[in-house]
Amino acid sequence: MLKSIRRAKQTILDSFVYYLGISFISIFKHIPRSLLCCFGRVLGTIVFYTISDYRKTALTNLALAFPYKSFKERKHIAKHSIQHVMITVLELLAVEGLIGNIDSLISIATEETHPEGFCGGDVLTQKELADTFSKLNENEGIILFCGHQANWELPFLFITRDYPGLAFAKPIKNARLNKKIFSLRETFKGKIISPKQGIHSALQALQQGHIIGIVGDQALLISSYAYPLFGHEAFTTTSPALLAYKTGKPVIAIAVFRHENGYRIVPSKKFYADKSLPIKEATSSLMDNLMGFLEKGIAHKPEQWMWMHKRWKRKLFSHLKKRHAYSHILVIANYATLGNFQGFLTDLADLYSGASLTLALEIPTNEKIPTDDFPQYTIKEFSSLEALHTLPNSFPAVFDLVGLPKNLHKHFKTTGSKTLYTQKTLERKLLHPQASLITALKNFSKKS
Repeated sequence: MLKSIRRAKQTILDSFVYYLGISFISIFKHIPRSLLCCFGRVLGTIVFYTISDYRKTALTNLALAFPYKSFKERKHIAKHSIQHVMITVLELLAVEGLIGNIDSLISIATEETHPEGFCGGDVLTQKELADTFSKLNENEGIILFCGHQANWELPFLFITRDYPGLAFAKPIKNARLNKKIFSLRETFKGKIISPKQGIHSALQALQQGHIIGIVGDQALLISSYAYPLFGHEAFTTTSPALLAYKTGKPVIAIAVFRHENGYRIVPSKKFYADKSLPIKEATSSLMDNLMGFLEKGIAHKPEQWMWMHKRWKRKLFSHLKKRHAYSHILVIANYATLGNFQGFLTDLADLYSGASLTLALEIPTNEKIPTDDFPQYTIKEFSSLEALHTLPNSFPAVFDLVGLPKNLHKHFKTTGSKTLYTQKTLERKLLHPQASLITALKNFSKKS
């Protein structure tokens, strides 16, 4: 009986979401792009200030990527990044109204136009671009690789207007709405499939001379490949390189930039997999080239990349609950009382094996930093509590073993930390006063 009620409720909810989505699509396709951008900026601002998870993830990501920028600069980028994502969502809903002007909306930069952010040898020349289109006319397949930058949907529609193509996308849970959204993405000669059938279908499509489009810049922890994105390990799909290795087809990385009148696509030189190398080595080398090109595009216009995604997730070896699976942790301690917490710090490093752990130590000037005692931690020294204000906050979780004043707690939460644990809050969770401090975190584990 209860199952029937739940199913009925879910059916009603799904129908409501479907008709709401269809209504938005019907309305937005009649709205001019300039107005969509205005709505997107307003919506993005609302999301930035009301959905703290997105805001804090963007802020900590930006502190990791651009530690030299001020918090004010990083906050500006984070806010504008979410605005650009919201504009893209509205543009997808309005795509039926946009595709009629797609030629005037999209331009392709070449080496001769000297696109900003790239070196001369990074970008296709006009001759190479013309040759690429000639090869497509001769049914020579190609792989296109891009990131979640500006509008990553329109370039696929632009290229599949003339050439058949295949792209991967995760379906949304509402089956009817998903079918409608996929149909928008498949307006011309493109086809959208689930990543689960991706490689096999892509191999077949490339054999037929089709285009493969892969948006592959998000974290993929099952991948053995990691690129040092802005200097930090970022696990990434190797699908484009694997397809290139198996088929001999070229891969072009695509940077996309939104401007007032439309979009500028910047295509990289063609990259090929080196089949003289073992497959793992060849795919890693090719992915380094592709990700390096995307990284330049992100660095040029960071506000147009999707920073609210947890891009620098680490492979944690403990079975932690999702909401406690912190990849970057800051522990703040005092050198004078460090011995009292040595066991806790060791236990915390074991619990978060695989995470990036930073130990900020308030330490006298003449004291030697005990790096050998805490090999799992990156140690940062500070002479006064005020110095913590200058530490770029890339830490979703902070453990305060000093007893920081409230203004510093507020500082960490404002600049991106999602949770802050003090010695007192940990001690209150202990079953008895003599228990090990790490037992206060026993509910972090799935097996607890």
